[in-house]
Amino acid sequence: MVKNIFFSLFFLFSFFSSLGQSVPKYDQFEVYKQDQDNKILISPFENTMYASAIDNEIAEYNRLDYSSIKKEMKKGISEQILLSISDKTPAISLEHHKDSNSQILNYIYNSIGLKYEKMKSKDTIELEIKKTDLIKERLNKFVHQTNLHHEKAKYDRGNLNNGEIHTSNYSEERFMNVIIKNPNLLEELNNKYRTNYYIFVNEFHIGRAFSKPGNIYLKERQLSTHYTVLNQRGKELDAGVIRVQMPEDVYSINKIKRDYISLIAKELCSFIPGPKVEKATLVKEAEDNKKSKNQRKIIHGILELSLIHI
Repeated sequence: MVKNIFFSLFFLFSFFSSLGQSVPKYDQFEVYKQDQDNKILISPFENTMYASAIDNEIAEYNRLDYSSIKKEMKKGISEQILLSISDKTPAISLEHHKDSNSQILNYIYNSIGLKYEKMKSKDTIELEIKKTDLIKERLNKFVHQTNLHHEKAKYDRGNLNNGEIHTSNYSEERFMNVIIKNPNLLEELNNKYRTNYYIFVNEFHIGRAFSKPGNIYLKERQLSTHYTVLNQRGKELDAGVIRVQMPEDVYSINKIKRDYISLIAKELCSFIPGPKVEKATLVKEAEDNKKSKNQRKIIHGILELSLIHI
């Protein structure tokens, strides 16, 4: 009996050893390394587009100066975006790249504009407009052209008040959107970094603490991130503002990144499609899965035989 057990264990050891030589080690990013068509570039917010109502507390708690806090928040957002998309498609963060201190970021900032726009519904479907409706729409625009022109002409970066960025008093919710002023920008970034998707973090701020509805003793503050996602043609794929609530007494930068900015990044990255994978890669994956199933059956059979002899 002992001899049979020893023989079974020896066989299993030899079997696993052979597997290690014949079956390539699984790499969770292998599929995405095959995706040569997509790569994302992350551009951080400008220094002027950061505001916080608790920088004094953060500085004291983390023993950092205000400039370092801003830089840590910039890095934190980019880091969490990278973590959220690391298993989807390749990406590059300019805040972490060797070019982060060079002229490239200034070039990007000088090539774009920022403008408050109405919030857009992600499930809005653009329907084909009938000719009669188009005429009515043009007439309506002509009648209200003065108001429309006045609204479009407004470009308000907002002003700081108690650590929050405020803009004009519009009745509808708005967010800070990016505008590409330099028509060659995306092409130049593509040539330099081989990217074809672009995430622009336009604005970030931490607000004052307010009592939760129904509980005046429990206070929370809001973290807001305004963003825009463009494809290589400059088409807007996604844009808006993401907000998360954070307890008023959280001042650790690491905790803010890990527990709250991570939630913002996860929602922001929901736009990312599945990667394009070469057919050969899919066939290889299917074959590897089939081999794995057969190997598990063999192992299960050997173990059953061992138990019978015991």
